[in-house]
Amino acid sequence: MADAIKFIFPKIPNLISTIIKHYKNGPPKPSWNLKFHLALVITRLTIDSLYYTKIENVQRFSSKPVAISSDFAVDQVRISNEYRKNAQQHIDNLMKEYEHLIDDEWNKLDNLEELSAEWIYIKENGFMQKEDKRIILYLHGGAYIMCSTGSHRNVTSGIAKAADAHVFAINYRLAPQNQFPAALHDALAAYLYLTNPPKDAGFSAINPKQIVIMGDSAGGGLTIATLLALRDIGLPMVAGAVGWSPWVDLTHSMPSILSKECDKSDYLPPATLQFLPSQAQSRFFERSAALTKKIKQSNKPKIWHKSLDREIRVQQYAANEALSLPYISPLCAESLGGLPPMLLTAGDGERLRDEIIYFAFKASQPSKYLLPIYNAGKFEISPFKTPTNVTLEIYEDMPHMFQIFGFNESTPFSFQRAAEFIREAVASASEKSTSNKITNSSNYVRISANKQVSPLNESDYSVLEWQNVGCAPTVEVPIKTPMKTPNEVKIRPLDIIVYIVAIFAIISYLS
Repeated sequence: MADAIKFIFPKIPNLISTIIKHYKNGPPKPSWNLKFHLALVITRLTIDSLYYTKIENVQRFSSKPVAISSDFAVDQVRISNEYRKNAQQHIDNLMKEYEHLIDDEWNKLDNLEELSAEWIYIKENGFMQKEDKRIILYLHGGAYIMCSTGSHRNVTSGIAKAADAHVFAINYRLAPQNQFPAALHDALAAYLYLTNPPKDAGFSAINPKQIVIMGDSAGGGLTIATLLALRDIGLPMVAGAVGWSPWVDLTHSMPSILSKECDKSDYLPPATLQFLPSQAQSRFFERSAALTKKIKQSNKPKIWHKSLDREIRVQQYAANEALSLPYISPLCAESLGGLPPMLLTAGDGERLRDEIIYFAFKASQPSKYLLPIYNAGKFEISPFKTPTNVTLEIYEDMPHMFQIFGFNESTPFSFQRAAEFIREAVASASEKSTSNKITNSSNYVRISANKQVSPLNESDYSVLEWQNVGCAPTVEVPIKTPMKTPNEVKIRPLDIIVYIVAIFAIISYLS
């Protein structure tokens, strides 16, 4: 608590400065009111504070459950490791070609805690009482390193209500303690659990045509990776997928990731998070060194771009040499065809904007967008050439995963659009749809702050000319280091009085 206070207090001037700038110079985006502007700055400052923190503490605090309405039931579930064992066989087959690039501790199941999950649904509907069940398998965001089902209950309960669905959210294993493909392994185990549950699960086997996989940020990328895995394994496909600000390019190759404009309009940093030394970090560095040695000793063909040949790890989720694998960065897949209908959202002010736009077009027109360059010729031999139906929605003035800001008007509209998509996807897959609008054609739109829908603009289409997909930027993504550690921060008594008054004023305004 003392360290938290030392971090929060020096940030109060930032908030006061934000208020002054908001009225003097205007907000970074025209539609932002002061409440939204402050909320984004607070979120950015919170993420900045992670640079002073041990990863274990980040995971503990970011995983705390949030309170939701008593109208919802939250049922805790433990999934037997038998499902991980079943999923392990599939993952092993998927990864045969890439096993030299992967930390092999992901499949050591001895003494591994069971996969925890939770059902969220409206109490008055009861548990699995309807015949036309809609099931959402939800994969939370958090850069693969933090957050939980509990931290995302505002989102999962919101979509459960909007779509009149049962949401099944899982606590997949987090990096850096658990490297790729641990998260994918857990997502697949959850799918197997839903489609072939144990006798005491409280529900019968769910038809995959009743399931929509959904996720935000890293969970959105994991959602698409799971679709690719189901497709490539040959398991029955789900009805559809929803990705809110999905992270589909861990190579950081698209222009918006380093955009100066996004410095103002997004809370995501362009930098890779670096944490204070800890037991988990030490173990991570040991394993990273061992994996690097294994990769160098392998005589298998090089399947990554030379821009990823660097000593510093770009991500804590996987080795640099593995970042362009389709199950890590779906944008780099040789083909995104043959997938179920998907809805993708992005904020036009977020760092992931460009990769989401490019991904949408590559999925819906797989024979046209064949990048990255080191996959040349692979699409022609892929069995998955059928275009994927994609609905892309770019929300004007919005940052990354703006749906976490419930007081912003675009948020309920996005929930509504997602709910409509989920209903239609399940109906179409079950051949109960009257419109078939999801299966007919792809749709790319912009949505304004006053909820007007219009076509994409020229700058959106300009992203499709980008030639360096999957190639890490030549300019190093910066690594931030703290100017001061918590023990170096000094707080004067007068500061405390001023800051407490300011904190209560800001909290009162935002509440």
